[in-house]
Amino acid sequence: MLPSPPPVHRAVKRPPLVVRGLRGLGWALFWSSLVAIVGIATAVYIIPQAKAGAGLTVLTGSMVPAYNPGDIVAVRGIKPHEVCEHLEPGQVVTFMPNADDNMLVTHRVVSVSETSSDYEDCTVTTRGDANNVDDAPIPARAVKGVVMYRVPYVGFVINHVQQTTDERNVAMGGAAGFMIAAFYFMMPRTVKVRDPEWHI
Repeated sequence: MLPSPPPVHRAVKRPPLVVRGLRGLGWALFWSSLVAIVGIATAVYIIPQAKAGAGLTVLTGSMVPAYNPGDIVAVRGIKPHEVCEHLEPGQVVTFMPNADDNMLVTHRVVSVSETSSDYEDCTVTTRGDANNVDDAPIPARAVKGVVMYRVPYVGFVINHVQQTTDERNVAMGGAAGFMIAAFYFMMPRTVKVRDPEWHI
């Protein structure tokens, strides 16, 4: 009668020290990247949109040193009738200087002028921190939002992604990559070990 095969069990294989170190480094990079991406997405998209605003990329140097080209400014929305009630000199606003053009400008408020209780008579004068002269006064309805904070350096990256690829595909690809990486790092490495007490 043939002997039965030796019993085996699975045991966790302890990798070499170098491999453990590289795996720990990869795990740390994975989590730090995930935290950074979630934090940037929250600051650039979620918080501004929750306040009826948006995250906008600074394209010129008119607000240096407060905001540099490539920064993202998080803007909360403001209604026309709130402009003269709540805006004060020193605040930074985003406005549309020309009603026929969708271009937005982000400058600091110099003064707010109100000649009556009707917001249609309210005007705002602004100036870029790096400019020597004030902008032309704009009506309250031209002011679209108030800057809450900035996120440095990421604006050009986001703009490049938007112009060259589909944001949805990038987001799905990134999520899939993180899931694969998480599965790889979390999956235990096991080997089959023969029972040392087995004998014929």
